Amino acid sequence: MGKALKTPKRQTYRAFAHSLSKGMLRSVDRRVLPFDRAEKAYNVDVSSGALKPSYGIADTGLAYERIFYYTWYDAEASVRTGTYLGYRAGNIYALGETETQIEGVAFAAPPTGVNYRLYGEDVFLLCGAEGMAVVHADLSATTVPSAPAITALAMHNERMFVTIGGRKNAVWFSDDLDPTNWNPELDEGGFIELEGEGGATNKVVDFGGYVYIFRDYGIMRLTAYGDQSEFSLTGLFVSSGRIFADTVTVCGDRILFCASDGPYVFDGLSATRILRDYDGAFSPAKPVAAYSGGKYFLATKLTETEGEGNDALVCIDPKTGSACVSEGVYIDAFSPIAEAGGEKLFCHTDRETLGKVTRGATYYDLPRTCLWQGTLSDMGSPDREKLITELFIDTAMPVTVRVFTERGERQLRFSGKRAVQRKRVNLIGTKAGIAISADGDIDAARPALRFTYIGS
Repeated sequence: MGKALKTPKRQTYRAFAHSLSKGMLRSVDRRVLPFDRAEKAYNVDVSSGALKPSYGIADTGLAYERIFYYTWYDAEASVRTGTYLGYRAGNIYALGETETQIEGVAFAAPPTGVNYRLYGEDVFLLCGAEGMAVVHADLSATTVPSAPAITALAMHNERMFVTIGGRKNAVWFSDDLDPTNWNPELDEGGFIELEGEGGATNKVVDFGGYVYIFRDYGIMRLTAYGDQSEFSLTGLFVSSGRIFADTVTVCGDRILFCASDGPYVFDGLSATRILRDYDGAFSPAKPVAAYSGGKYFLATKLTETEGEGNDALVCIDPKTGSACVSEGVYIDAFSPIAEAGGEKLFCHTDRETLGKVTRGATYYDLPRTCLWQGTLSDMGSPDREKLITELFIDTAMPVTVRVFTERGERQLRFSGKRAVQRKRVNLIGTKAGIAISADGDIDAARPALRFTYIGS
């Protein structure tokens, strides 16, 4: 009697994402995405190669539209101290044990503000369409009715440079050592009219020893040393898309801003598009941005969602270019604060109280879904049908993984064990993909699919 023939063991293959750090890729057709690139990656930070929570919003309980931090030196106590100033419904309040309204100061819209040492006194300058108000350490205030209708400001060489409302075709500057003197005289204040095709003048920034002027469609550099008769202007950059002034932010040794065709980094001479992998993901209408904790935070709108307001927060590392996107975050203004206790990034949202940008997938008290979703991949063999047999993932927290092919899908739930876990799949298809999700926090890495070919 002959020996029984052994059935040859079917060879197995795998699709493996060693690292998920490349994040989303929206600038190409979804059919050509590799297994380790996401079609959607929301509320997750992939910079470490694993899926971690991105940035959310914590409730501060502060019922203000903007917040500032005024700091001064207390000579009696020989210590530097400070207080928060809040703007609400036209008025300015000092935030201590009790709320104190600062009399004589009113702005129809949220002002901008800056600390300044004026004639030996530490004051806080508030600027808006109504002009300027000077807040003193005793929380009294004086107004400067001669100041123009200020929309943005920059302090440079002891002068204040501002953009203004109205025609928006000029940059005004104060007297040397006195930002409360705006008399247009050769030895006091003045203004520079900007003509040409650059559009409205919207933002001024002190950076690298110059004042940079951001217009609708271009950037100019103002050299402003000493006597104003020696000021000079240089055109540097012409944009094909409209520059959004509220996104222009100094980020250490560079400036980041968003235009209608995407975000840019500017080094003082030239501007370069960044985040090209995300092309098509955002449709900005009124984006705003701020720099805090070494990161550039951009509030914008997702293309795939309805409505007109900002509903996403993009965190960009200016040095590495990496980014993560939080969706379901409704921010229309930032208030970055630097104080002795560290940097804080407050934000005005669709709630009655200010939020604070923080790590974690929450929006106030509401947890948001962390999602990393790939697309259907043929895994290198578009002409061969496959049996998807198993899924592997290393997760320290509970996650749900949806495995899908063009013929069906399965939902697999994993507990958090800080170890590689495996589950059976048994799906058939020519293409396959995965979507990893968690409600709230996430800590997952190294997903892999094991499969065999069906037939010859």
